[in-house]
Amino acid sequence: MAVTRTERSGVSEVMDGATVVPMTGAVGARAAVEELYRAEAAALVGMLWVLVGDRATAEDLAQEAFVRLQRSWHRVTDPERAAAYLRSIAMNLARSRVRHLRVVDRHPAEPPPLGRAADDGLVLRDDQRAVIEAVRSLPERQRQCVVLRFYGGLTEAAIADALGCSRSSVKVHLRRALASLASLLEDRR
Repeated sequence: MAVTRTERSGVSEVMDGATVVPMTGAVGARAAVEELYRAEAAALVGMLWVLVGDRATAEDLAQEAFVRLQRSWHRVTDPERAAAYLRSIAMNLARSRVRHLRVVDRHPAEPPPLGRAADDGLVLRDDQRAVIEAVRSLPERQRQCVVLRFYGGLTEAAIADALGCSRSSVKVHLRRALASLASLLEDRR
């Protein structure tokens, strides 16, 4: 089936049979982000959950990442790279959240939270909890690399792109993280 481009009211569109999908403007951004949401939301929440340690916070951060992506859709020059841009936004939000929590821990203004959400440990076996705790104990950059590689299924190049570092840095962080995890998990046996 042939795909043609047309210009109408300054908005570029792709026509495929009877379907018209705007590529720019508010309508195009919304449609593109909705499609990306259906494809990436669950995995993004899972990655953020491992990074920040709280499912509700992870869901909030994922939602904020999608909102920011839609607001800045005009900056997306290659729609194929929109998922990488989304992960980059999400990682930046997670880093900001973790930094904020460190400051709050150092300067508590209110009583500490009562505990984790009821569903945090509900579906996890003991060995799964041990792995997540070990991953959470890693230094921040190693933790991010491990989550993106093994939970998100990204390549080293995609991880480097999401974190804004070189591919060789990703390899080093992954190698060190795996060595630390092996040691931590061996100690827990």
